[in-house]
Amino acid sequence: MESFLTAFPGPMVQPTTPRRSQARFSIYIIAALVLAGCTPTTLSLAADGAYTASEERTLDDVVDDNGIKLELNKLLLEDGLGLFKDVGTVVYRRHVYLVGDVKKAEDKARAGAIARIPEKATGLTNDIQVTDEGGVVALVDDIVIEKVIQTDYLFDSDIDSSNFRVRSVNGVVYLIGLAESQAELDKAVAIVDARDNVRRIVNYVKVRRRG
Repeated sequence: MESFLTAFPGPMVQPTTPRRSQARFSIYIIAALVLAGCTPTTLSLAADGAYTASEERTLDDVVDDNGIKLELNKLLLEDGLGLFKDVGTVVYRRHVYLVGDVKKAEDKARAGAIARIPEKATGLTNDIQVTDEGGVVALVDDIVIEKVIQTDYLFDSDIDSSNFRVRSVNGVVYLIGLAESQAELDKAVAIVDARDNVRRIVNYVKVRRRG
């Protein structure tokens, strides 16, 4: 334990809120698992557990969101590999967000109809792009954009990264989640705006109501 703390001295001594301390502690746990030689599957399970423990959603929210997402992905796959491959799903507090790109407007409409099937879903936002853009290069760029932004959030002391979902489609970045304050949301948007290759920001993050 002594060598582990020595390897990560900075954040351990910085003043933090209890929730932010949990989020950062989860990073140390994952790092320790890497040093211990754990498999990627083990790391994924550890990250998911810590991730939900530190965020604003309740346990019931998380269970329902995961159930809705699993059901929705199953329905998309049953419809055909095309929609399953081209449409991304984000479920946050029982609201379904569809992103991705398709060639035809009817494909977007069909995905939207499928997304209304899960009974526990309380809302739908269909932001699927109908476009001939895309391809492997755009996909790689989008993955890089997402990972860079997520990493920036993770190591920014003013942002609780567990409350933000980031998706990029053809350089359009979608932000979904629940900010603790307007200042946190403004900082999160500014980080995205500063990144290269971001064409537009679509912000669905809500600010938490206090009291």
